[in-house]
This record gives sequence, C-alpha cells and structure tokens, in this order.
Amino acid sequence: LPDLLFEVGPDGRIYDYHSHRTDLLAAPPEAFLGKAFAEVLPPEVAQVGATPAAVAASAAVAAAPDLPAVVNFGPVSLIGGQVNFSDRFIQPNYSADLSELTGKLSAFSSHAPNGVVQLADMELRGRAQGTASLEVLGKINPLAKPLALDITGKVRDLELPPLSPYSARYAGYGIERGKLSVDVAYQVQPDGKLSANHKIVLNQLKFGDAVPGAKDTLPVKLAVALLADRHGVIDIDLPVSGSLSDPEFRLGPIVFKLIVNLVVKAVTAPFSLLANMLGGGGEELSVVNFASGSATLSIEARAGLDKVAKALLERPALNMTVAGSASLTHEREAYKRAQLQSLVLAEKRRGGVVAGASAEQTQALTVSEQDYPALLKAVYKRADFPKPRNLIGLVKDIPVPEMEALLLANLSATEADIRALAEQRGVAVRDYLASLKLPMERLFLGAAKAVPDDDKWQPRAELNLATR
Repeated sequence: LPDLLFEVGPDGRIYDYHSHRTDLLAAPPEAFLGKAFAEVLPPEVAQVGATPAAVAASAAVAAAPDLPAVVNFGPVSLIGGQVNFSDRFIQPNYSADLSELTGKLSAFSSHAPNGVVQLADMELRGRAQGTASLEVLGKINPLAKPLALDITGKVRDLELPPLSPYSARYAGYGIERGKLSVDVAYQVQPDGKLSANHKIVLNQLKFGDAVPGAKDTLPVKLAVALLADRHGVIDIDLPVSGSLSDPEFRLGPIVFKLIVNLVVKAVTAPFSLLANMLGGGGEELSVVNFASGSATLSIEARAGLDKVAKALLERPALNMTVAGSASLTHEREAYKRAQLQSLVLAEKRRGGVVAGASAEQTQALTVSEQDYPALLKAVYKRADFPKPRNLIGLVKDIPVPEMEALLLANLSATEADIRALAEQRGVAVRDYLASLKLPMERLFLGAAKAVPDDDKWQPRAELNLATR
C-alpha cells in the first residue's frame, strides 16, 4: 500500500515516507505499528531505544485481546461476467464456461447486530456452455460463521454429451444424447443446519457403448429405461440435510452417493423402485402369488399386475419376462383337488350347453354348494377306474367324502403335470398383462420351473425386466 511505507533504522527509529516524519517513535515499533507488524521485525531491532514506558506500553498491547476484524462488503454489480472452468483431473479434460453473467449483491458485513446475521440480496443470471440458462436468486452472507444462505438455483437445458468424461469414469459409458435441467434450493440456519433439495430432470438421456478398460461400470442403461417415462424424461428429487459444523459432512459426496444408490436400486430392486414411483410404498411387484395347485389369478394378483402394466406403459424401453414355477412336493394334493374342482365345473357347463345356454352364459356358470353333490356324482360315474359295486354288480352309491377320496386317489400328479402348471401360471400372467394393452412383442415367457423341496417356497410366477 503506497500510503503505508516505513523504513526501520539501525537505532530503531522508523521513517514514515508518507508524512516524512521521524518523530513518531515515542514507543518502540510494536507500540506504534501493533503487535502483528512487530512480530515480523527482528527482536534486536524491535527493542532498540525502547524506554521503560515504551516497554510497558508494548506489554499492554501484547496483553490486549485479539478482537475479530469487522469486514463490510458491497454492494456489488456484475455486467458481462465470465467464468472459465477446467478440470484437469479427469481424462480427457473437461472445460465449461459461464458467460453473459449479470447480477448484483447488496451490502453485507461480518458483524451481526444483536447476534442476528444480516443476509445480502443476491441475483445472478447468465448462460452455461453457451446454451443453457443459469439463474441464482436468494440471500447470502459468506462472512458469517457458519456460512448463512437461503438461495435457489436453476439451470435449463444443459447439453450432456460434453460431460462424457465424467460418465465414462464413474459409470463406464459415454453420453450420446440428452439435456439436463436442475432446480436446487439450499438453506443454512444460524446453527449450521443445512436443508437442500435437488430436482433433476434428464431429457432424452442416451448412453453409448461401454468404454473399453473403464474402471467402474454401472448398469445405467437399465436404470435409464426404468426411470424414464414414455416421453423420455427422468424426474428425480434428491433431498439432503446435515450440519456444516460436522467435519464429516460433505454435500458433494452425499449427492453423488444418492445418485449411485438410485442406479443400483434400479437394477437390484427394479419393482420396488417402480412401486415407490407409483405410490405403492415399496410394495413387491416382481412376484405374482397363486393359490396352491392353481393357475388362476386372484384379485390381489390382478391389482398388482395393474400397477406393473401402468409402469410398463409409461416406460416403452422395457420388456417383461414371466416365468411360472410349481412344486410337486408342496402342491401334489392341492393340484389334485384343483383338478377335481375343474371337473365339477366342466360338468356344470356341460349341463348349461345341453340346456341351450350361450357361450358367454356357459363361461359365467359357477358351482354352488347345493349343486356340488349331484355334479360330483356325475363326475364320479364318468371316471374310468375301479369303483365299489353292489351285489348285482352295479356301481354302488357312496357318500360325497368317499367319492372325493376315490377321485383324488386316481387323479394324476406327476412332474410333467407340475411343470405344465408352472407354464400355465406364466401364461396367465402374460395374457392378463396383454389384456391391459401391453404389446405382446414386449412380453415373453421364461422357462417354467419345477421347484425342488424348499420349505420357504410359495406358488408363484416371477417377473423380470430388461431393456429392449
């Protein structure tokens, strides 16, 4: 600073180049310039010519408490500003420019009257990468401890392909196409508590081929297919909270971890993610449960498949594979009983056809408790197996429980039958989804599974998702 030039002589006197005076040394340099400046002088120079009074004054200055500096700043206006950013850590290097920056910042101070931090009004607008619009509004005081702010920021339509160096490094894929829009809101309370929200919208994001030799590879293509709606838009909310006074708290790594966790969840638990997006609270939609021995969809199963169909209609980049399963060990008796019920229902429908009922009326027929004994008896008579006979050789009339027991004992339940049951379950799920306007070219039947002995197994069909 030209107005504060001094020269210290061998006798300890200081010559002021500004006032051209040398009679300013009533006390040693420490008393004249203050403790902070005197500390940079050699001890032999600082004490030359010091009188007892000067030494006492110096000691008083040294004992005085260090008071924090009061800094007042602003107001400031910015017109036509530009920021050039380059990241040379990433390979290949990434560069970004903020241009056409215009804004203003009102006055603020490090002093907080009555303990209340005064926030300055902030406005900043410009462009990022020459195409995306940028806007930051709110209040801030960077001199407050901890930092005090309440701001919102917006970026609209940032082109994503230039960010390929980052996606290649952290996901293993370059970006072919896509735009990014972001809305952020940050608020820091006087006690240092941070509340932040990030609303991220990705439009038409498309990853290219896997980068050869990439250190990390994430299944981002499946994640994009799961998260994007039918218009190719991914809409994500990432709230974050914490305390700036916590030395372990780092906002950037937390946001990055949230995004990675979202991608991992999209792959490891895609149906749980879909259920949350549909307001299902994490409901498991990847499994369709059946009654033992049956391939008929229950009301609950249909309700779950309605949600799956809704999600798939909104995500045209996904295909569905359905694989039914069944177990001879667990379902042998239930499968036989289901066969018996089918035979009884078929007898009822046969009677409807004889009575002249239409096809729709016949399909709507059910077996009542009153009809069951007569229908069971008709099924029993038609069955081809040895039956108890009376003295003259005619088929003997026996009670309903005995007829049921004989019919069940002579019904088949083999590994082939159980595998067929598993296939029927897959077909039932696929056909129901198709009835909800899902194209058949997006629905596939997986290999049916005859499950070995497993005490925890339940009759079901499993759903799997893949990109088209």
